[in-house]
Amino acid sequence: MVSPSRDRIEENARKALAEARDPRKAAALAAAGTAAAAAGIGLKRLRDGGGKAFDSDAYRLISGEPAGPAVKRVLAAQVDDAIGHLRGEAGTEPAEAIHEARKDVKKIRSALRLVRDEIGDDTWKRENDHYRDVARKLSSFRDAEILVEALDGLGERFGPTAREGFEGLRKQLDEENRAAHDDGSVERAMAGAAAELAAGRSRIDGLSLDGDGWELIAPGLHRSYRRGRKRLRAVEEEASVTNLHELRKRVKDLWYQLRLIRDADRHMLGELADHAHDLSDHLGDDHDLALLREEVQRRRDVFASPGDQRHLLQEIDQRRGELQFAAISLGERIYAEKPKRFTKRLEKRWDAWRDRKPAAA
Repeated sequence: MVSPSRDRIEENARKALAEARDPRKAAALAAAGTAAAAAGIGLKRLRDGGGKAFDSDAYRLISGEPAGPAVKRVLAAQVDDAIGHLRGEAGTEPAEAIHEARKDVKKIRSALRLVRDEIGDDTWKRENDHYRDVARKLSSFRDAEILVEALDGLGERFGPTAREGFEGLRKQLDEENRAAHDDGSVERAMAGAAAELAAGRSRIDGLSLDGDGWELIAPGLHRSYRRGRKRLRAVEEEASVTNLHELRKRVKDLWYQLRLIRDADRHMLGELADHAHDLSDHLGDDHDLALLREEVQRRRDVFASPGDQRHLLQEIDQRRGELQFAAISLGERIYAEKPKRFTKRLEKRWDAWRDRKPAAA
């Protein structure tokens, strides 16, 4: 079998990611979210005709808003959003509610890393540990859903014959997911996580984030970029599951932090954030397949024949190879600059944006 070219792999990966988004809908939602945030509404949930919820632009710093208080606003909004999902206020199914809440917690932790130097290591560790522990309460339920989604993705990639070969495994995983919901363990975990988030929310106002200026966020951005660049080098030397997962965590930090400051240069920072998002998706899909591979090896009895298990493992390995190739290619472009130069380039755009007078209404 001839290996697909680098350009073909990246083209296919980007096409798949692009098809998952509707640019017209995204643009309309972004515009509406900007107006809501500027009006001081905070986090607003917007819905399309099908009832699906979308985040507004609350996860960003607004022109003219002091950076320190803005980060507090962002933290509080994400906590509130996570609590709303976990308590069923957003009207989503438990699996989707857990997924959205875990995304909120990841955004919170990335924002805290951005201002780590300002709030101090002790405070940062306390808050980071708190939100990490909340996420862990929900991770096992989300991981179970991920395995089914990863199988479905392989079915789309390799076709009906592949789906027939792992039908028994998918059925078993799906039954285990339903059992977790039926015994009430999912609801108990959601309620417990929501309670912990609510208990910690009052500490946000007490964070030492009263300042404004580039120096408040520069060390965090520099650290995120430097650590991501280092992790990419580790992956290039050895594409182990651990190295790839660590790179993904650092890429997510960079993506979320760029989203926070994207108004400083929507073209440059928006494009860079989109690339980081794509890279995170590549690495996330790869990690899901790595988890699935472990399950496939562990559950050999569920397959109709050893050949079905072997074929599925081959398909997982092939798809992981494609994703890793695309991820490294994209990562090399994102992390092409040295950290100091990268931070300096962002500082120039930040300063120009903060000095710019708001346009007249």
